[in-house]
Amino acid sequence: MREFSIDIKWLAMVLEGAETRGLECTSMLLEQGISGLSVKQQNSRVPLDAFAAFARESMMTLDDEYLGLGERQQALGSFAMMSRASISARTIGRSLKRSANFWNLFNNGYQHSVVVSGEICEYTLTRNPSFKPVNNYLVSAILSSIHRFHCWVGGQFLSLERVLLDHEQPTIHKEYEQLYYGAPILFDQDTAAIQFKARHLETAITQTPETLDEYLRGTNLSLLYQPKNYRVISDQVRQWLERNIKQGNYRATLREASEHFKLSQQVMHRRLMAENLSFKEIKMQTRRDIAIKLLFDGEHKVEDIAIMVGFSEPSAFIRAFKAWTGKTPRNYRQTHKSV
Repeated sequence: MREFSIDIKWLAMVLEGAETRGLECTSMLLEQGISGLSVKQQNSRVPLDAFAAFARESMMTLDDEYLGLGERQQALGSFAMMSRASISARTIGRSLKRSANFWNLFNNGYQHSVVVSGEICEYTLTRNPSFKPVNNYLVSAILSSIHRFHCWVGGQFLSLERVLLDHEQPTIHKEYEQLYYGAPILFDQDTAAIQFKARHLETAITQTPETLDEYLRGTNLSLLYQPKNYRVISDQVRQWLERNIKQGNYRATLREASEHFKLSQQVMHRRLMAENLSFKEIKMQTRRDIAIKLLFDGEHKVEDIAIMVGFSEPSAFIRAFKAWTGKTPRNYRQTHKSV
C-alpha cells in the first residue's frame, strides 16, 4: 500500500457502526496503534493501512460488509457474488443493471436503480423510508465501490459528471472531492447518486473471471483503494512524488513531473485541475502522509523525519505539521501511540 493518510473522522464513522452492533473495539484499535482518545481528536489523521486493518477486522468480526451501518447485516461474500454476477455482462450498462438488481435482492437500506436521461446515466440510491443511517459512511462506500468496480471491469476511468449525496456537507468535504476524483458534489439531496456520460454504457467489459479472482483477493473497502488497471493523473503524480521524496529529491517540480509523463506543463496542470487538485497540493499531501506514517511507526526521531520529508530545519517541519494536523509531531505521536 502506498503512503497515504485518512482523516480520523472516517475511522470514527466505522467505529460507530461497529459499536452500534455491540462490538467492543478498544483492543482492535490498540492492535493498530490507535488509542480511543485519538479517535475523538479533531483535524487528526491516521495512516491508511492502520484504518484499513481496523475496518477489515470489524467487517470480519461482525460478518458484515456494511460494517454495522446498514439496515441489516450484509454477509461477507456479498460483494464477491455481485462481481461474479456482473463480470459476464459484456458491457458496462448491463453490468450496472445487474449490480443494481443484485443489491436490491437484500433491500438493505437503499433501493438501487440505473436511469438514463439524454446523455447522462445515473446510478441512484434511494433510502428506504424506514432506514435511518447511523452515519454517512455507507452511502459513499456503496457509490464509490460501484464506480471503482466498473472502472476496473471496463479497463478505463469513467469520469463522473456529478455526485449527489443525501446528507449535509461534512467538515471533511475536501476528502469527498478526492474520493470522487474532483467531480462536483451536491449535498442535502433527496437521493444519492453518481452521474456519468451515457456513452460509457456501451463500453465493453475487458476483465474475465480469472482476473476477477485476483481482484477479489484485495478488498471492497472502496474508500481505500484504486482499481488496479488504471491510474488517474493525480494518482500517477502522487506515486512519482513519493519515489522522488524517498530518494531525496525534495524539490521535485511541476516541470520535472511534466517531462516525466511526457506532457506539457499546461496539459498537466489542466488534467490535475479536472480532478480538483494542483501539483502543489499533491506534493503537500505526499510529504504530510509520509511524515504521518513515519511518526506512527515510531522508528525515527522527529528531527530525522523532518529531513526525510524535505525540511532543512525541524522548526519549519513542526510548524507545517501543526498546520496539517493541529498537533506538533511529538503530540501526534503521543496521542496515537499510547498503547
